[in-house]
Amino acid sequence: MSQIDDFEKMPVTRVMLKYSLPAVVSASVQALYNIVDRIYIGKGLGTEALAGVTLTFPVFILSIAIGVLFGTGSSAVISLKLGEKRKEEAERVIGTSLFLFFVMGCSVAVLGMIFLEPILRLVGATDVTMPYARQYLSIFLPFMATDFMAMAMNGAIRSEGNPRLAMNIAVAGALINIVLDPLFLFLFHWGVAGVAWATVLSRIITAAVVILHFTVGKKRYLSFRWKDFRMDGPLVRKMASIGMAPALFNLATTFVAVFSNRALVKYGGDRAMGALGAIMSIFMIIQTPIRGIQMGSQPLIGYNYGARLYDRVRRILGRAFLFSLVISFIGLGLAFLFGGPMVSLFSRGDGELIAMGKRGLDLYLAFIPFMAVQMIAVTYFQSVAKPLRAIILNMAQSTVFFLIPLGILPLFLGLDGIWWATSVSHLLGGFLAIAYIVPELRKLPREAHSL
Repeated sequence: MSQIDDFEKMPVTRVMLKYSLPAVVSASVQALYNIVDRIYIGKGLGTEALAGVTLTFPVFILSIAIGVLFGTGSSAVISLKLGEKRKEEAERVIGTSLFLFFVMGCSVAVLGMIFLEPILRLVGATDVTMPYARQYLSIFLPFMATDFMAMAMNGAIRSEGNPRLAMNIAVAGALINIVLDPLFLFLFHWGVAGVAWATVLSRIITAAVVILHFTVGKKRYLSFRWKDFRMDGPLVRKMASIGMAPALFNLATTFVAVFSNRALVKYGGDRAMGALGAIMSIFMIIQTPIRGIQMGSQPLIGYNYGARLYDRVRRILGRAFLFSLVISFIGLGLAFLFGGPMVSLFSRGDGELIAMGKRGLDLYLAFIPFMAVQMIAVTYFQSVAKPLRAIILNMAQSTVFFLIPLGILPLFLGLDGIWWATSVSHLLGGFLAIAYIVPELRKLPREAHSL
C-alpha cells in the first residue's frame, strides 16, 4: 500500500492515528519551544522581560495570518488535487507557495522594521516593556521568509503522504531552539536577543531541510521544480480562498489583541501582561494537540472529498471531533488541578503574578471543549473548499463573540472580565460550529448518491 493509497484504503481509526499522532507531536514540540522561550525569559530576565516579549504576540499572529493564508490553502489544494489524481497540478502548488513565501517574507521584514516602534506602541508597549519587545522583533523580522517556509511547507509534506517526516523535521527544529536558548541566554548572556537568535536559527535550518526534501529528498512524492517558482494567478486565488478563513482569524486576533492588551494594562498593569504570557503558554499546551488533529485530518478529509468517498469523510471527521474533545477535557482538568505550579514556571517567585495567572487561567480555559468543536468544524470546511463557512466561524469567534464581552464584562468584573471574555467567545463559537456542521453532515449522504 503506497503512502497515497493510505488516504482511501487504510481503516479510518488507523489512518487518523497515522496522520494525527505525528501532527500532534509536531505541533506540540513547535509550541514547546515558544513556551520554553517564555520560561527562560521569565526565570532568567524577570516579569518585565516576559511582559515585553508577550507584547510581540499580536505581531507574530499577524505574520502567521500571512503564512496560513497560503500555507493552509496550499496543503488543502494539494490534498484535493491528489484525490483527483492530478499530481502535476499538485506539484505546481509547491513552487508557487515557495515563491509567495519568499516575496511575502521580504515584504513583511521591510515594513516591520520601518514601523517597528509605532506598531509596538499600538499593541500596548510601555516605556518599561518597549526595549525588550523591540530587541526581540528587530532580530526576528529580517528572517520572516524562512519562518514562513518552515511553518507552512511542513503541511505540504503531510499532504503528500509523509506525516512522520513532517513530524521529524518539526521536532528537530524545536530541539535546536531548546538547546540554543539556555546557551545564548545563560552562557553568552545575550538576554532577550539570545532567545530571538535561538528561534531564528532553528527556523532557518527547518526551512532549508523542507526545501531539500522537495528537491532531492528520497521520500518525496511531490517535487519542487524551478519552472514553478513563479506567480500562478489562478492557483494563488484558489489557495487564498481556502486559506482565507485562518488568515482572517489570525488578522482578527491581532486586531482584538490590541484592545485586549490595552485593557490588561489598564486593569492589571505590566504584571497582567506577564500573567497573560504564562496563561497563553499553558493554553497553547492544550490547544496545540488539537491543532495537530486539525493538521492530521485535513489531508485525509480533502483527499477523500476530492475522491468522492463521502462516507469515509464523515467517519474521519467524527474521529477528529472525538480525539479533540478528549484532549480538551484532559487539558482542562490538568490546568485546574496544577495551574498554580504551571504559572510559577514563568516567574522568578513573583507571588502576585502567580496568583493573577492562576485565577486568569481558570477563567480563560473554562469552555475550551467548545473551542475544540469550532476548530475541527473550521478544518472540515477548509478541507472541502467551502471557505465562506470557515470564515464566518472563525471571524465570529475571534471578533463579535470576543469584543462584545471584552467591552462589557471588565466594567463589572475588572480584570476577571478580560479572562472571561475569551471563555465566552469559545462557548458561543462552539455553538455556532454545531449549528453549521450538523446540517452539513446530514447532507453528505445525499450528495454521495447524487454523483
